[in-house]
Amino acid sequence: MFAARPPKLCIVIVVKKSLGEILTTFLFHIVQARISLSEPSFLFTAYYRSNLLHIVLRSLFIKNYALIEEIMVSFERGLSIITGETGAGKSILLDALALVLGERASTDFIRKGAEKAIVEAEFDLSGHKHIIKQIAEAGFDIDNNVLVIRRELTRKGTSRAFINDTPATLQILKHIGELLVDLHGQHEHQSLLYPERHIEFLDEYAGLHDEIEKFENVFDEFAAAKTRYDAILEDKDKSEHERNFLDFQLQEIAAAHPVKNEDVSVASELQKLEHSEELQAAAAELHSLLYENEDSVFGRLSAAEKLLAQLATYDSSFASQINELHTSLESIRELSHTVSRYTEHIESDPARLQELRQRELSLTRLKKKYGPSLDDVLALSNKLTSELGAGGSADELLVELAARLRTLQKKATALALVISEQRQKAAKKFEKQIVAELTTLGLEHASFIVRISSNEKESGKEFDSPVIVNNKICTASRTGIDRAEFFISANKGEEPKPLAKVASGGEVSRIMLAIKTVLSESEQIPVLIFDEIDIGISGRIAQRVGTAMKRLARKHQIIAITHLGQIAAFGDRHYAVEKQTKNTATTSSLRLLASAERDAEIARLLAGEQVTGESLDAARSLVKEAEVLAA
Repeated sequence: MFAARPPKLCIVIVVKKSLGEILTTFLFHIVQARISLSEPSFLFTAYYRSNLLHIVLRSLFIKNYALIEEIMVSFERGLSIITGETGAGKSILLDALALVLGERASTDFIRKGAEKAIVEAEFDLSGHKHIIKQIAEAGFDIDNNVLVIRRELTRKGTSRAFINDTPATLQILKHIGELLVDLHGQHEHQSLLYPERHIEFLDEYAGLHDEIEKFENVFDEFAAAKTRYDAILEDKDKSEHERNFLDFQLQEIAAAHPVKNEDVSVASELQKLEHSEELQAAAAELHSLLYENEDSVFGRLSAAEKLLAQLATYDSSFASQINELHTSLESIRELSHTVSRYTEHIESDPARLQELRQRELSLTRLKKKYGPSLDDVLALSNKLTSELGAGGSADELLVELAARLRTLQKKATALALVISEQRQKAAKKFEKQIVAELTTLGLEHASFIVRISSNEKESGKEFDSPVIVNNKICTASRTGIDRAEFFISANKGEEPKPLAKVASGGEVSRIMLAIKTVLSESEQIPVLIFDEIDIGISGRIAQRVGTAMKRLARKHQIIAITHLGQIAAFGDRHYAVEKQTKNTATTSSLRLLASAERDAEIARLLAGEQVTGESLDAARSLVKEAEVLAA
C-alpha cells in the first residue's frame, strides 16, 4: 500500500494482487501525478471506505501549522477521544480543522521556518445524497462519495482552498463546512450560535422535510411568476413595447447561436489549449520515463524479465510469473505509445485559444442574463418564440399570470399553515425532550424554550407574498412563514434568554449534545466535534456526558477533546496530543494509543503525571464501568 504522506500512524491492509494489477495501478498513478503535479514530490494512498450512513471524517493532514510539523491521522466512526497536557497542541488541531472548514486564515499560524502551511481533510459522504447534491450544485464533482477539502497558506499572505482539487471561494468552503462538521468549543463554527439555523433543528425533529420541499417548490414557482407579472405590469399600457422587449431577448439569444451543451465542450477544449505546454511537457517526460530513457521503466522491467527467466530455468516456481511480467511490459509499451501519439496531437493554437475565450465569454454573458444554465437559455428561446407567435397582448398575459399567482397563493398558504401547526406541536415535545437530556447532562435547573414567530402586514399589494392569512400578508421565506429561536435559562429562577448570548462554551456543547441526541435518528447530523464539553463538570455528571456521547456515536461520528478520565473512558479510540522539543524546535504530534497506553493516559487524567498502580486500576475500572453505562 502506498501512503499519501509519511504518517505518524499507519494501518496497512495487505491485499493479494497479481504483479500486473499492481504495476497497472502504479502506472495509473504516475500518469495522474505527472499531469496534475502541484508539489515537488509525493506518494499515493488507498483508503478503505466502509459503506456508512453518516458523514465521517476519514483523515486529517496538517503540515507546518503552528507547532505541528506534519501530522497524518485517520479517524473512524464512533467516539474518538483526544487528550493531552495543557499547551500540547489540542487547540491547534481544532484551529487547523476550523481553517479547512472556512475560517479566516492568518500567516501567524505558519510554522517558523516554513513557507507554506497545509491542512487537508477527507470526508466520506456515503448515504448523504442531499449533501452531495448541494455540493454538486456548487460546482464540485464527487467520486465514490469522497470529499477532500484542502487549504493552503503562504508567507506572502495568500490563501487557497480546494474542494476535490477544484479551487473554491472562502464563502463556498464555509457553507460546505457547515454541512459537514459542527465544531463546539472556542470557535465560531457551531450552528447553535446562529439563530437562523435553529428552525432547521426544529424541522429535523418534526420530520418536515417533505412538507418544506413542497412549499419550496410552490414558493419558487410563485416567485418566478411574480417576477414575470411585475415585468409585464410595468409596461401594461405598452403591449407593443412588451413584444419588442420579448423580440429583443429572442434576437439576442439567436444572434449568439447557442447549441446544447456547447458551454461544456468549449470549456473542455479551452482547458486543454490553456494547458497545452504543461500537457506536452508532462506527456513527453512520462514517455521518457516509461520507454526512452536508458533507465526507463520498460528497460528495467525488461531486465527483470530476463532475470526472472533465469530464475525459472533453475526453479520452475517462477515460470508462472513470466507471463504476468511480460503482460506488464506490453502494457507499458502500449501506454508509452499512447502517450507518444498524444504528444504529437498537442499543439499551441493562439488563434483558436482566443476564439474559445471569446466564445466562452459570450456564452457566460448569455447564461448570466437568461440562464443560469445554457439549457435554460434554449428553453427561454423556445418560450419566447411561442409567445411572440401567439401574439397575446400584455393585458392577456397579466390576467393569466394573476390567476396563476392566486392559485399558488392558496396552495402556499395551505402548506405554510400546516407546517406552522406541526412546528408548534413539535416545539412543545422538543422542549421537554431537550430539558430531560440537559438534566441528564448536569444542567438540572435548565429551562429550554423554542420561540416561534411570524410577521404580518396590515396592508400591501396583492402579490407581495405567496402567503395570505386572514386577509393579512405574511412575510415568507422558502421554509414558510415562521422564524424560530432557542431560549435557555441554565439556572433556576432566571428568565430564559437567547441561547447565543447567555450560554458558555461548555454549556453550548452540552446543549448541542442534547439536541443531537434527540435528533439522533436524522441522517443530516454532521460530524460532531466537542472541545471543553467537560468545563464545570466532574464525577457522575461527566459519566453521563460520556454515556450520551457514546450512545450518539453509535449513529454519528463524534470527536471529543477532554481533560476528564470519566469522559475519556467511553472512547472507541483514544488519541494523545504530545509535544516534543528537539534542539530549539518544538513540535506537536497526534498518536493513536494502544489499549495499555490508553489506560495509562486515563490514569494520568485522574491522578496527574505520576501514574501509580492505584490510578491504573481506577482507569481500568472506569473503562469497564463506561462499557456497562453505555450498553
